[in-house]
Amino acid sequence: MARRVFFHIGAPKTGTTFLQSVMWHNREELRRQGVLYPGRYSRQHLHASQVVRGNRGPQWAAERGESWDRLVAELAEWPETGLISHEFFGMASAEQAAVALHQLAPAEVHLVLTARDYVRALGADWQESLKMKLDLSLDTFVDSALRHELPKPWGWNSHDVAATLQRWGRGLPSSHVHVITVPPPGAPRDLLWRRWCEVLELDPDAFNTDVAFENQSLGVTQAELLRRVKPHLPAPLRPGPEMHRWVRGYFAHRVLLDQKGERFSLRPHHLDLLRQASEEAVASIKASGYAVTGDLAELLPHQGGASSPHPDDITDAELLDVAASAIARMVLDVRSLTRQRDRLRAQLGRTRRGSWLPPGSASRAADRLPTSVRRVGARALAGLRRRRPTRK
Repeated sequence: MARRVFFHIGAPKTGTTFLQSVMWHNREELRRQGVLYPGRYSRQHLHASQVVRGNRGPQWAAERGESWDRLVAELAEWPETGLISHEFFGMASAEQAAVALHQLAPAEVHLVLTARDYVRALGADWQESLKMKLDLSLDTFVDSALRHELPKPWGWNSHDVAATLQRWGRGLPSSHVHVITVPPPGAPRDLLWRRWCEVLELDPDAFNTDVAFENQSLGVTQAELLRRVKPHLPAPLRPGPEMHRWVRGYFAHRVLLDQKGERFSLRPHHLDLLRQASEEAVASIKASGYAVTGDLAELLPHQGGASSPHPDDITDAELLDVAASAIARMVLDVRSLTRQRDRLRAQLGRTRRGSWLPPGSASRAADRLPTSVRRVGARALAGLRRRRPTRK
């Protein structure tokens, strides 16, 4: 087993996507510095977190169901430092956490929790839920979160810093439990990365951080438009993988995110409740003696948080303006894809007279096309072949 394992267990919406994408694309540099980030594919740590939490799907492939065991097996063959990272590990029960930690023995385990003030965390969580299955208003979402009524992974069950550390930190020295605070808006872009590297004892300047994908937040009007669109989604877009690709990946992250809208705020009474919860979390971390990298004051919500607009205050005229811009962008995307399809048809399908290209010429032409164009036209080409005319 690895001599030491850093086990990053959350929390969601604390820069985890950024950190994980930097590490995944810099695995060779990690190994050069003595750290193994195991896994055959980038989502294997997510699947491993589901296995640890007993959240296996009925249609899981064998490899996905074995993801945790495979990560542990890779770490068992590595003599230096290992790293496991996914924000959904933090939702495991105390019993599930104990089993996972036991399976890493005899490694010296260090827990790592990246933490963010609850106002920013729950606001970002609401947006993320809109990109997937939920379509609750912000007020309903926060009320449900504070009452522990939201389905996993949303809400308080994944963000309660003190409870997460208590479940996972049982039996570990307090010096082996690390809390990294997420810097506030306006801080240097690489500050979170440098804090992360400080805990893992890495040289931060040796990594290419430009490869990272940051899961950025939508503006207030853009988020409210997404919520209004959700009930109108047709059945083909409702399964999880389809929603993840088209609603989250395309509509939210490409169409709406590019508009760069204004930040939003919670209601004053929600701000007060979350500020109180943040103060209690900070007191708990101090009392437990955990190793803190950053500043615990960053976990306390900013006092001016109520100055931004609330989603419910957005007017129909503002929504219409954002929707019109989104439609224009989507028409432009359809135009671009249609042009690519038409070019592909011209090269791989019919000649101007409607006859078919000589045998082998289509595949040779396809080899010369960019990968993105071949991928876009693959299904269209398959349809053309099915409708291929009979030669006379």
